[in-house]
Amino acid sequence: MKKIGLIFCLAFTQVINAQKNKYDILSEVDPFIGTGGHGHTFPGAAMPFGMIQLSPDQNTKSGDWDWCSGYHYSSKTIMGFSHNHLSGTGWADLGDILVMPTVGKINMLPGTEKNTEGTYRSAFSHDKEYASPGYYSVVLDSYGVKVELTASQRVGFHKYTFPQTNEANIIVDPTNKIFGTVYHTNVNIDSNKKITGYCYSKGWGGKRFSYFVIEFSTPFKSSGTYVNGTIQNKKSALGKDAKAWVRFDTNNCEAIEVKVSLSPVSLEGAQENFNLEAANVDFEKARKNAQIIWRDLLNRYEISGGTKDQRKIFYTSVYHANIAPNLYMDTNGNYVASEENLNAKWFTNYSTYSYWDGFRATHPLFTIMDQKHTKEFANSLISRYTDRKDHMPIWELCGYDNLCMLGYHSVSVIWDAISKDVPGIDYEQAFAAMKDASLTDKMSSSDVGGGLNDYMQLGYSPAEKGASVSATLEYAYDDWCIAQLAEKLGKMEDAKVYKKRSQNFLNIFNRGNKHFWPRKKDGGFIEDFILNDWKNLQPHWISGNIWAYDFFVPHDIDKLMDLYGGKKSFEKKIDNTFTEPLKMKGEQHADISGFIGSLGFGDEPGHSVPYLYNFSGTPHKTQKMVKFIRDNMYSSKPEGIVNNEDCGQMSAWYIFSSLGFYPITPGKPVYSIGAPQFPKASLKLENGKIFTVIANKLSEKNIYVQKIYLNGKKLIGWELNHKDIMNGGELKFVMGSKPVK
Repeated sequence: MKKIGLIFCLAFTQVINAQKNKYDILSEVDPFIGTGGHGHTFPGAAMPFGMIQLSPDQNTKSGDWDWCSGYHYSSKTIMGFSHNHLSGTGWADLGDILVMPTVGKINMLPGTEKNTEGTYRSAFSHDKEYASPGYYSVVLDSYGVKVELTASQRVGFHKYTFPQTNEANIIVDPTNKIFGTVYHTNVNIDSNKKITGYCYSKGWGGKRFSYFVIEFSTPFKSSGTYVNGTIQNKKSALGKDAKAWVRFDTNNCEAIEVKVSLSPVSLEGAQENFNLEAANVDFEKARKNAQIIWRDLLNRYEISGGTKDQRKIFYTSVYHANIAPNLYMDTNGNYVASEENLNAKWFTNYSTYSYWDGFRATHPLFTIMDQKHTKEFANSLISRYTDRKDHMPIWELCGYDNLCMLGYHSVSVIWDAISKDVPGIDYEQAFAAMKDASLTDKMSSSDVGGGLNDYMQLGYSPAEKGASVSATLEYAYDDWCIAQLAEKLGKMEDAKVYKKRSQNFLNIFNRGNKHFWPRKKDGGFIEDFILNDWKNLQPHWISGNIWAYDFFVPHDIDKLMDLYGGKKSFEKKIDNTFTEPLKMKGEQHADISGFIGSLGFGDEPGHSVPYLYNFSGTPHKTQKMVKFIRDNMYSSKPEGIVNNEDCGQMSAWYIFSSLGFYPITPGKPVYSIGAPQFPKASLKLENGKIFTVIANKLSEKNIYVQKIYLNGKKLIGWELNHKDIMNGGELKFVMGSKPVK
């Protein structure tokens, strides 16, 4: 690509410096954390739980695993800015409707990082890149164009500041997809300020349409389309590669604004979304509104003390935890579920449910800090059964169950909300949807053929099925959740059935080797095999993570301890897990990392393990390990998350563990106590009350809890009740340098 002489507006640098130097709680957030390493986050502009995540794309081919969000900090080029992205997941889709400003010859192909000549891709530098909640900016070095991005719920707002030229171009590329396949695209140049169209594609979010309406702040002087590899002067194009381009004359530092609304249902829906959210809104107004909303959310968490990096990691975790699930409904109530168009008035529809990860801490965090959205998340899941006449999903994206991972953890998300008295959920509808999920055998991507029917018949998922150990343990926990709701509703026969099913973890415990172990259909355990070879583990445990799943019985920890010989033996097993290094052979699964001894903290099933010391009578070991993980598994660098952030779960662990408690058993309205990171932290709740955590005498040496007081009364034990948080008040820790055993 021919480099164009860069013409900078003085304001470019001044604005970025002012944004970096003026204190604002938004400055505590660094969206670049997690964009390096294997974090898979994106730096672009989004609203809390919004439909739009407007962010730069660099590589979108399925072989580029670390570009699941479209962006990785290691890249040196940008191919454009698309309107939706996944935050921290281990696979990808989206990247809908890419827009790219260029200067000079009109090129219609994105190229690659190694081959930019004759493409619209541009070089860039992190020195001229900036991001904060609701706002992103970068200078495209190849064109001398400054890009600024912000978003509303359903509309992406672009602002492109051009040099003086009669060849200022904006490319509209609906064919862009992150790891997906495009069937065909359509573009229509409706006027000299408007383009509409759609993309029909297939990917992790199923077969889906993405309709768009684009309006420009300035009439373009010329335009055209591209199809079948050829630029043409026609106003409409339909094909596998249909795109559009427009051209302007610009003065030096002249800004052109572009507004893009999306709809999963129809072009009319995209237009209605545009009319409501963008018709009378310019870029600056949209940016200020997005920042106001993020400030309000972040200010619900008031932190005092701690280091600069600790505060940055904490507030960035709050930011990341509130990106997904995502709105997936037009303003008129139209939405898509299981590839069918529907309409609803009784709930607001959300999708992007990574709850194999998020049921552990992300959704429990919402039951404290955002019950309004928790209700909508639960009702969206329930509606898949009541309205769509389908089943609740395993992992849902764009209303489509992509069958990733295991279990039916929708029941955990719903029961956890009900157990904590989140209003607005119909218990009978919830139970019907939960029971249906527990009886529907799905061929998930992790168990290679489904194991639920065998689980119901045998009392365990047999070794002949994939990830059978992990599946049995997860099913058993989910069944406990169903049993709790059945009992609450007085459905005692159902409660009896699911209580029995919740004990199925006992059926795969191998008392000979003290592991939850693969058991064959004939009832016999698979013979012992060497555990230091990944190929032996991965057929039976998801991600090969035997060490985390040895502790995954969150609903019956007392019985789990009994299996290991009581509290002392249980403590020793946890000790060994955290201290015995792995000496593995073979190719390691990419999704298991962040090792502490043999426990891969970067893989979510191990997130509760540090808190299990509380049950063995050695809470000081929980306190020490929680601090170790905070200090060593997180940082303020781009690679500051040790593995996929997974739609908020890695972040939620850090938030809870900084506050000093953790939801070790989602669905029980209690939290296991750890140790706080900050001298003072206050949670401003939706009900107007404030819950404050105080850590007296906290220091780098004083990491152990000596005493705990709840509202001035000494707290006995290592649990905190949910209702005590929601009632407001003060939890005070007295810290010291020596363990209290």
